[in-house]
Amino acid sequence: MTLKEEAYELINKLPDKVMADVVKSLKVKANDPKTWETPEQEREREARELEERRRAFRELQEMIRTNPLRIPENYEEVYAEGMARKYGLVK
Repeated sequence: MTLKEEAYELINKLPDKVMADVVKSLKVKANDPKTWETPEQEREREARELEERRRAFRELQEMIRTNPLRIPENYEEVYAEGMARKYGLVK
């Protein structure tokens, strides 16, 4: 039995009250361009996406390297002042 035959059999067994959900799900899947990709196109797309993520990660690492966090030496005092300013706390 092929997958389509199995799907047809399952659909025929389902009650009418769930058919709207089944049709909606199938329409979403049919409208997704990834559904119609060949295996080669899928591999190319995944390779492009991976390269984009790697490029973004390298850019982020470069930003971190060139702009390190500027934590002041007296960060506890700066934090307390900020909290006092924001919430009206007394030191």
